[in-house]
Amino acid sequence: MLNSEHDMDWSRLKKGDIKALEAIYRAHIKALVRYGLKITDDIDLIRDSIQDLFLEIWKQRHNLADTPQPKFYLFRALRNKLTKVQSKQSFVSESEMQLVFDHLSAEYVELEIMNREGAAQTANTLKQLLENLPQRQREAVFLRFYQNISYERIAEMMNMNYQSVLNLMQRALKALKKDYPRFPSKK
Repeated sequence: MLNSEHDMDWSRLKKGDIKALEAIYRAHIKALVRYGLKITDDIDLIRDSIQDLFLEIWKQRHNLADTPQPKFYLFRALRNKLTKVQSKQSFVSESEMQLVFDHLSAEYVELEIMNREGAAQTANTLKQLLENLPQRQREAVFLRFYQNISYERIAEMMNMNYQSVLNLMQRALKALKKDYPRFPSKK
């Protein structure tokens, strides 16, 4: 069952429609780049990986499974590509990989948290709070609140079980709530 215009594009892509591939690319490129920046700060690696991903999709279009959510498929494939490349780059230390979050643009995550929690703090304050979260918590918060991906899909993407994702999110939100009062509000 097809749920959206992008699902129809996916179906057309599988039949060899190059315009469908272009439509999928245009619909998801900005979100893919932003998600890639949550994994690595190497923009060239992200661009190359996205390009490789779409070339592979085109070459393998006849073997692609139907997917109810092309966005989820693309996010997961990009994450796998970037993780694979990073694991091969032994000269990159864990602390260097952590730099990915030094340049977090948490604008959308911040707004979603403010709306859901009814908070009156500024985006800058929330950005500081998010930067204090461990990497996996930040990634889960980004996927859930910024990309509106379900907990089930987050569990698949992050290779975790469903309950572990719920626990991870609970810890992240608890930490944000705990640290929230330490920052003065603007009046």
